[in-house]
Amino acid sequence: MVDILQKKPPADAKRGMAPMPETAPLAEDMTRLTARLKITEERYSELRKKLLLIEQNMLSHHKKEMNEIKLLNSDITEINSRINLIEDRILMIVKELKLAAKREDIAVMKKYVELWNPMRFATKEQVENIVREALGKEKEPAKKE
Repeated sequence: MVDILQKKPPADAKRGMAPMPETAPLAEDMTRLTARLKITEERYSELRKKLLLIEQNMLSHHKKEMNEIKLLNSDITEINSRINLIEDRILMIVKELKLAAKREDIAVMKKYVELWNPMRFATKEQVENIVREALGKEKEPAKKE
């Protein structure tokens, strides 16, 4: 094909004379080149269409992926806020547990309760009854005399 383009025109053609019979192969070459050019243009057109379709697909996939990333980011944000809330509650529970009585403190209190034995304590009514009875007994011997 390169040879066809590099062929020198016949000397008669330069002088403006009518084309010689050698131009028939040149016309055939031109026809073949034109056909090849059309095929190449069609292929190029098809490749452009495919490329456009690929670009559109990539854009739609990119858009879907960005939406998914946004959803994941919102989920992560929500999870982080829940984790922070749980951490706050755990810290509050730990503070409250530090304020609660320890086993040693309970054991000391138990010893004091056992020592004092509050079950033997009298109620106010019982004390009043005991006092009335004691006063009543004192008055009875005084009356006998």
